[in-house]
Amino acid sequence: LGIADTIVIGVLGTVALAAISAATSVFIVLAIGLWAFPNAARIMGAQALGAGDPRRFGRIVRSSIIAPLAVAAAAAFVSTFAAAPLMGALLGGIPARDAAAHYLILRSISLIPIAISNHAIAAFSAAGDARLAPRTLAIINVIHIPLLVVLALGVGTHVPLGLFGAGLSSLISECVGSFYCLWAVARRPAYHILEPGIDPAIARTATTIALPDFVTLCLLLIPDAITVAFIAPLGAVAVAAFRAFTLVTDATWAVPGAFGDAIQIVVGQRIGAGDLAGARSFIASANRLAVVVGSVVAVVFIALAWPLTALVTLSPMLASVAALPLALHLTTLPIKSLGVAMIAPIRAAGDTRFAMWNGVLGAAVAIAAIAFCTQTLHLGLYAIGIAWIVSWTLRTLLSWLKLRTGDWERRRLTA
Repeated sequence: LGIADTIVIGVLGTVALAAISAATSVFIVLAIGLWAFPNAARIMGAQALGAGDPRRFGRIVRSSIIAPLAVAAAAAFVSTFAAAPLMGALLGGIPARDAAAHYLILRSISLIPIAISNHAIAAFSAAGDARLAPRTLAIINVIHIPLLVVLALGVGTHVPLGLFGAGLSSLISECVGSFYCLWAVARRPAYHILEPGIDPAIARTATTIALPDFVTLCLLLIPDAITVAFIAPLGAVAVAAFRAFTLVTDATWAVPGAFGDAIQIVVGQRIGAGDLAGARSFIASANRLAVVVGSVVAVVFIALAWPLTALVTLSPMLASVAALPLALHLTTLPIKSLGVAMIAPIRAAGDTRFAMWNGVLGAAVAIAAIAFCTQTLHLGLYAIGIAWIVSWTLRTLLSWLKLRTGDWERRRLTA
């Protein structure tokens, strides 16, 4: 979705790319933050399935969706009056602030169907079925990409809507994706998800688990939004190059994200089954594999840094600005993969508070380092890679120390 939006909006010029970069940097904080709530369903659901209780699994999924729907609806409402001043603050003197605000509002409304899709995908993955996610995303893109060309560029209508059209296309496609997920859930009665009844105790426990995770995930992305403000004085070219930069680095998140989810699910099932020895053996093997895959993907992406940034922007000029800073940033991938893998067993046991404080510290270090490297050392986009190398090294070290205490083996959920 992000690559398609960037390529199409790039046709409208560098200023439009800078606008969508600012809007997306805010939207992605909320979108990724919402994954905290499906993570709670994963943690509790995996343990329920490991204990052989599919009906409880269904109650967990039903009860834990209340909070993310409320958060998504609140974010959509707040965006209607907060988007304009926020875009003004991030973009400064760069034009297209109003267009960026309209795009942000539409994307914020799309958080509601995204919350539904996220929850269904998390439920299926907790049961060991990861196929719903790529299928849903494929459907969303099949709808979004042609609609994007029609609405944003006016192909066939001769009425180009620019960033507003891009946001509208995303909203429509996300709604279609959520309907598909509901259909998929209805076809799996063995999961007991659509049975009647909400368990308030489960809803409270899921929310308690998710809120620290929500803070963690938001803090992971907030530095990117703040980075836009730090580099905006350098002009629209720098901000547009940062958009290309983040698109490629976001793609590489598939490695630590996938390993983190997989480790969390399997360890959660082993905890539910009382098989701690199996969990420990799995963790050791999975951690090694995460580092190896992260290293290989990092090398490939570093080698392709310039063509990838040129591809997502269709601008060789922007690629030349973004490629080397991107290559520096990609060296964080093996560290990030290990850090996320190490924290997964801690989260599987329900200790999301440690993950939150780990994220708070990591984000604070990243923001401080970006500020120092951009404002004092004037390193421009290179500041981002340096800051995240320091931040992820610290987070990985803390996760390793926490994992060694064995607390995850003793912790038990209360609902």
